[in-house]
Amino acid sequence: MSTTSSAAYPRAAVWGFWSAVCATLLTLSFAVLSMTFVPAPWAGIEAYAASSDLRHMASFAPALLLAPTMMALFASLHAATPEEGRMLTLLGLAFAGVYAAIVCTNYYVQLFVVRLNLINGALEGLALFAMPNLRSAFFALECIGYGFLSLATLTVSPVFVGSGVARWLRLLLIANGVLGIGGMAVALLDRPLLIFAGLGLWNVIFPAATCLLALYFHGRRAAPQYAVRPSPA
Repeated sequence: MSTTSSAAYPRAAVWGFWSAVCATLLTLSFAVLSMTFVPAPWAGIEAYAASSDLRHMASFAPALLLAPTMMALFASLHAATPEEGRMLTLLGLAFAGVYAAIVCTNYYVQLFVVRLNLINGALEGLALFAMPNLRSAFFALECIGYGFLSLATLTVSPVFVGSGVARWLRLLLIANGVLGIGGMAVALLDRPLLIFAGLGLWNVIFPAATCLLALYFHGRRAAPQYAVRPSPA
């Protein structure tokens, strides 16, 4: 029998619903902004500074806000899961915490260090910080950060069992996990086209998954004993 109180389920559903809605809106905002304001292909820090439009960093704001939102979403999922499946949701929450710590640091550095140094013309050593440089330390952090988010979605996918929304949600979480983990491997091969193709797929798969999570939690907000069921042993 689950040790989670029945009163926790509706509260978790409300938190989960609104977290999923916010995650969907933030992801779509990131997708639109990143496709609208596209920096030129990397040709060195001097060329980047000369052609830089600070609107290229606009997508970093929703991406930064997405990290704490996902923490709330995974925490809601963990609270809504019976004891039998909470090992998976706890592990997913831990992976999501690693993602949040990495990407929050990453995007804040871009908006603070890179932006202010570009504005002031202080370019020495800045190439290793600038995200558009696909060989920079902070693009590597970007890859591993979203890799941990992918591990998180892959880890929690088995707790969604059954047909309908749960089935599609499980498939999308698995697809996101495979895509993100594969993206970490592709980044090592230094193939920009594959990286951007993966980002394009993520811009579709991830908001679709968070949208279904919102629907999933919405359908259970009034249920006194709803549960995300663990997969059978």
